[in-house]
Amino acid sequence: MLVRVAVLASLFGLVACQTAPQMEQLRSRNQELEQQLSAARGEIDTLAAENQSRQESIDELNRVLAILDAEKNSRAAESSELRRQVRGFVQGQMDTFRSFLMSSELLDYIGDELVARSGVETEPLFLVDLANPVPRNGSLTGVGVHLSQAAPFQVKILRPVEDEMVVIWESKLIDAKEAGLFRHQFPVSVGIEKGDYLAYYFPQNAGVSFDRGTGNAGYTRRDVELGQSIARKSLDGERDKRAYSIGVYGLLNLQN
Repeated sequence: MLVRVAVLASLFGLVACQTAPQMEQLRSRNQELEQQLSAARGEIDTLAAENQSRQESIDELNRVLAILDAEKNSRAAESSELRRQVRGFVQGQMDTFRSFLMSSELLDYIGDELVARSGVETEPLFLVDLANPVPRNGSLTGVGVHLSQAAPFQVKILRPVEDEMVVIWESKLIDAKEAGLFRHQFPVSVGIEKGDYLAYYFPQNAGVSFDRGTGNAGYTRRDVELGQSIARKSLDGERDKRAYSIGVYGLLNLQN
């Protein structure tokens, strides 16, 4: 019995000797972890302060950008309004200038003379002026016609493509309400090229007068719409050699 007690006492002594250093190591490790945690908290606080400072800088930059955008939009609106006013003024001056040139007959003219003639068509007519192709590049500003009776009509530009003539532009329907000499100015000038042909479509009756033997107009009873084409050989009028009192005004280049 005494031997057992002695053995147990020895074992407890050994355990106690081994536990004391381990506890000291655990305390030391715990202190290290507390120090690391404190340092991490310090870094977090520092990062939070830096983030707050950056956010304040971002907010300030956004405020400045908002002011700059407002100033830019204000200048853009002022500039846009100024451009609109200048364009309106220039457009008005150009319209007045074109009206003066047309009324004074100072514009270039492409077509047969605008005089009273003996022949009159009473049916719809698509008329192509083959005698007067466009001589030079330029722009069209209006149309003139001598009517024997009131007749709405359209002006069209035909461009030769191989053996066909393609309608590349057409005006809105022009309402000529009275017989006699009628002039109309286009709202916007229209570009033309050397070699283009002028055509005129009368959907109700061809009130424009004509003479035989002095011109070269081809015609058909059907309309040729924008983007469509027609062959020159399909037009009637080769034998009649008709000259119609209709043509266009414009400004042609002095040289192509």
